[in-house]
Amino acid sequence: MKSNSRSKTLLVILLSATLLATSCSAHWIKVALADLPVLLQMALNIGSLATTLQSGKQLSATDAAAIQNISNQASRDLNLLQTLYNEYEASPSATTIQEIQNAIADINNNLPALLQAAHVADPVLSARVTAAVNLILTTVNSFAALIPHSAASASVQRVTRKAVTVPRPGDLKKQWNLQVCGPSGKAELDSARLSCAVR
Repeated sequence: MKSNSRSKTLLVILLSATLLATSCSAHWIKVALADLPVLLQMALNIGSLATTLQSGKQLSATDAAAIQNISNQASRDLNLLQTLYNEYEASPSATTIQEIQNAIADINNNLPALLQAAHVADPVLSARVTAAVNLILTTVNSFAALIPHSAASASVQRVTRKAVTVPRPGDLKKQWNLQVCGPSGKAELDSARLSCAVR
C-alpha cells in the first residue's frame, strides 16, 4: 500500500511540475509572439529611413547601404525567431528552445556588429538607428529572460520573470515612434518620420 501511495505522490508532483512548466511556456511564447510582428515592422522601418532620405539625396550611398543592411539582417533574424517560436508552440522540444536561444545570441552578435561597422555620418540619423537597434535588442533579450530552462528551476524562474518587463506591442510602438521617429529639428530627417512610424 505504501508503494502505491508513493507512486501516486510522485505522479502528482511530476504532473504539477509539468503543468507549471507548460503554463510558463505558454506565457513566454504568447509574450514573444505578440511583440515579434511589431519588431519585424521596426526592422523594416529602419530601412525606410535610409530609403526616404536617400531619395531626397540627403544620405550617402554608403550610409544608405549600411542602414539597409542592418534592416535586412534584423528582418532575417526576427523572422527566424518568429518561426522558431511558432514551431515551439506547435511542438515543444528542448531542441527548439536551444535554437531560439541560438537565434537570440545571433541577433545579439549580428546587429551590434553591423551598427558598429556602419559609421553613419549624420549624428542624428546615427542616433536614431542606434536607438532602433537597441530597442530591438532589449526586447529580444527580455524574451530570452522568460525562456524556461527546466521544470526543476521553475520557482527560481518565476522570481526572475517578475523582474523582467517585456513591453506590450502598444508600448513598443510608442517607444519606437518617440525614440526613432520623433521630431529631430532636421527637415530632411523629419520628412521621413511618417514612413518610419510604427502604427
